[in-house]
Order: sequence, then C-alpha cells, then structure tokens
Amino acid sequence: MSELSTEQLRLLGSAVDAAEHGIAILTSVNEDKGPRIAFVNDGFCRLYGTKREAALGQTLVALGIVERHQAIFDDMLEHIFEQEFFDGEATARRNDGSEFELDVHLVPIQENGNLTHWVAYLRDITETKNQLLMLRRQATYDALTDLPNRMLLFERLEKAIDNARTQKTLAALLLMDLDRFKEINDTFGHHFGDMLLKQIADRLRTLLHPNETLSRLGGDEFGLFLTRASDSNDVAAVARRILDSLQQPFAIDGHLLEVSASIGIAIYPTHGTDARALLRRADAAMYAAKEANVGYAFHNQEHESRTPDQLALTVEMRRAMERDEFELYYQPKLHLTSGLMTRAEVLIRWNHPNRGLLPPGAFIPVAERTGLIKPMTDWIIDRMLQQCREWHNAGAPVHVAVNISAKSLQDQTLPVKIQAALDKWKMDPRFVKVEITESSIMADPAHALAITSMLQSMGVRLSLDDFGTGYSSLSNLRQLPVDELKIDNSFVMGMSGSEADTSIVRTMIDLAHSLGKQVCAEGVENEETYRRLQEMNCDLAQGYWISKPKPAAEFLEWLVETFWGLRQVKESLRARG
Repeated sequence: MSELSTEQLRLLGSAVDAAEHGIAILTSVNEDKGPRIAFVNDGFCRLYGTKREAALGQTLVALGIVERHQAIFDDMLEHIFEQEFFDGEATARRNDGSEFELDVHLVPIQENGNLTHWVAYLRDITETKNQLLMLRRQATYDALTDLPNRMLLFERLEKAIDNARTQKTLAALLLMDLDRFKEINDTFGHHFGDMLLKQIADRLRTLLHPNETLSRLGGDEFGLFLTRASDSNDVAAVARRILDSLQQPFAIDGHLLEVSASIGIAIYPTHGTDARALLRRADAAMYAAKEANVGYAFHNQEHESRTPDQLALTVEMRRAMERDEFELYYQPKLHLTSGLMTRAEVLIRWNHPNRGLLPPGAFIPVAERTGLIKPMTDWIIDRMLQQCREWHNAGAPVHVAVNISAKSLQDQTLPVKIQAALDKWKMDPRFVKVEITESSIMADPAHALAITSMLQSMGVRLSLDDFGTGYSSLSNLRQLPVDELKIDNSFVMGMSGSEADTSIVRTMIDLAHSLGKQVCAEGVENEETYRRLQEMNCDLAQGYWISKPKPAAEFLEWLVETFWGLRQVKESLRARG
C-alpha cells in the first residue's frame, strides 16, 4: 500500500473517530443474534456512556433498544439477515439507565458482491422529537384552555366512529355554544371573557369519563364526544348534566356571572356515518336549540327541511363549481398619494342559471355552514392568480387582494395551498394580499397568529379587513403581521354627515401609521370623502365613486382607459422621455 493510501486511511479514521454522532462497524457474521461490533467511535461511547472496550464484540443488543420496542429490534435483525439497508427510530437506554430517542441507519458494505461488514450510524434525536411533539401539541390544543382543538377533536372522532363501527356501538357528538357570550365580551372585555372560558373548561373537565374528549372549537364553542352511552337517553343525561353545571355562577374579578348554553347532538350511526356529517348535523341541532331556547336538541330532518331553499342552494353550489358558474369581479384600490391604480380586491359572484347574478352575501354564509367554503376558497385563489398572471403577461402589474373567511383561516393547510397556487402560476407572492377580518382573528388569536405568520414568511402581504368593527386589542394589532388596515365602510360613508365618524377615521389612520401599517378606506362614495381622505394622509381608497367591481375583461379595459390606471403611467413615461 502506498504512503498516500496509508495517509488517507489515517485521515479517514480520524474523521470517523471525531464525528459527533455514533458510528459502529459490525462484522458480517450472521449468527442467530446477528453481527457483532468490531469498532465504535468516540461519538458512540458518548452516546451510550460506555467505554470502547466494553462495546467491542457485543451484539446489536448493545444498541440498547428498550423491550417495549422489541418489534423494531426484530425488524432491524430481519433487514440484516436479508442484507438490506435499515432505517428506523426507537427508544434506547444508556449504560446509566436513562432513555433517549435513537435514530439508527444500518448500511451493508459489499466487496465483489460479498458482504464484508455493516456500518451503523447512530444519532440522539430526543430534542428533535420533543420539539416535534411540542409543535404537534401547539397545533392540536387550544392555547387558552389547554383543551384539544377542532383538528384533534376531528381526528379522535374519526377513530371513535371506526371503533363504534367495529364494535356495533354508538358514538355521540355534542356541540355547545354559550348564549350571549358576545355581550359578556362587550361589557367586561376580552380578558374577562377569556377567564370565563377557562373556568368553563375546568368545570366541564370534571364531568368527563377518561375516554371522552372535550375540546374548544374556537370562540365560545365547545365539542364533546361520548363513546360509553348505550342509547340517546344516556346522551341526553350528559347534556342535562352539562347545562346544570353551568347554572352555578362563575366568580371572575369580583363579579358573579351566570351562563347558559345551547347544545346540539348528533349520534353515529343514526345521524351520520362519518365525522364530517356528525359535525354538520350537531351544528344544525345546536342552532335549533339556541333558536328554540330549549337547552339541547338532537338532530332531526326538520332542522334541514326547515330551509329547503338553503339546501337547494347547497346542492346547486356544488354543481356550480363543476359548471364554472362562479366568476371573479375586481374592485380597484386607488393609491391616494400617486393617484395610481395598481391594486384590486377580488370579489366572487355567482352567475346562477335561474336566480341571476348573485352577490356573495346570498351564498357565502351557506358555504361556510356546509364546509363548501374551503373548496370555493381554493378555486378563488387559483383563478385569481391565473388572472393575475395573464395581466402581468399583458403588461399590467396588478396587485390582488382576496378576503379569507374565518373557516378558511382555521384551515391548517391554507399556507400550503396558497404556495402551491403561487408556484403553479409563477406569481411573486408580493403581488398577493390576504384580507382577514377582526372577528376571524378573535375566534382563535393564537391560531390566527400562526397562520398569518406562515403567510408572511412566504412573502404574502396581509390586511386586516373591517377595522374598527371588531374587538382586537392594540396588543393583537402589534403582534399580527399585517401590512394594512382597512377601515370599515360604515365609518367612511358616514364622514359626509358626521364629524364623529370623521374623527374616528382620522384616529384610525394615525393609529395605523404609528404601528407602521398602511391604511385603506373602503366605501368611498363621493369626491368629498375622497378629498378628505387625501388630507388625512390615507394611503389607499376603494368604493363606487372610484369604480364598481368589474369582471376581469371590463376591469382591464377600465384600467387601460382611466387616468388612474395605465394611461397615467404611459403619459408619465412619455413626459419623462
């Protein structure tokens, strides 16, 4: 062997020995217990708290995989006997008895087609797994009450239904909504409301059996599913017990508060055979109980047959997406300093074959209640970015803004879906703005912060819509990664006849600017309002005085012809030239 080869081997040996993670070289001997350890590096010794001499000659038992993970150990041996690469994770035990999470890779080394030895790469992934567990908990538990959230309830409900299907038993879902909770928040403030929700959660926990799941679905809505009830009478008894427990006053900050609630109940298999159906029908029963003021109600067909028009609309809505009956309209947003129109808000319309052109208020609430809002939002985002790409290719660099509903904001996959659409249409995320309302944020502030932070990290801009109509605190405003606040049109439209509204708008503009955010005023219906907003240093404006929402083709035509649009850009360039 040449001197160079010897030096290379020496360097290789030094590198292996200095490696941070554990490395072991195993023999190729295929005894019943598998190969034995022929070499370990210092990383292996640190990992297990052992000396090199103690490890040499040992079987794979020296990897310390605990008895409860015997199946993983057996799988590893099977791969070795088959001379196949193995990659796995298991809990392992060090020499001092402490446990850690082990990531192990076993690689067969062959020469001239014959197995000569194995190389084992070993890594302590305890911290990584703990971080993943922490992230998983943050994603599946409500930060305020430490109860499972909607996503975890759905997962557990699906498993409970599978078990009930196998065992021929029933599973019951109860959805509970507090009565007049908004009045409590309005009167005492959100901090008071939060303390009340925590006390309610604590009280309800005491009513549960070990295998039952109580969750907070958002806002003042809770969910509970039962797997031990033998019939509907047992379920009704639980509902009554919950309502009775709430009759005992809650003591908060020196106040005694009485709370009532409405509960909707859906039972597998009577009212549905999957989790989505039970959630939908328990929700309908809950609203029926609230309207009738009866405390609790089981789902029945009357809850759906009471609104045949809405049911028909739901069926027609599903077909409308397939038949491409929805159409996006675009309302210009004018930059008040430059006088240029480079932005537009996307609004959906339904070209219904029988009912004519329907505004969003006629079908969006039904879409939210039935879950159709999610596929509809996906369609809007995709079609909006397709149109935006076409405009950019035509030389019109328009920014687009889309309003995301509270239901869609709860969707964990929303950022992924938006990124996929951006990639599909090759759009720069800086040309996209997502508008969210104050009410959708306040339903679950921690979740809203997580989703909006992900969108911001992608480069998507964010706007807080209907600013001034909700109850978001300065603390929430400071934390939320929004670039823009949109002043609700009720204030803007009132400026013409109310100095109070004018003062409110001015204060909102100053507040937004002090927080480093742009301001858009919606509802500009006349030139006087437009001029006053300019004087207040408002950044953007939209409203019928500037332009009504238009279909894509008419919008581009307007953009080309209006002095606020591309015409001004062209004239400015011509003047400079």
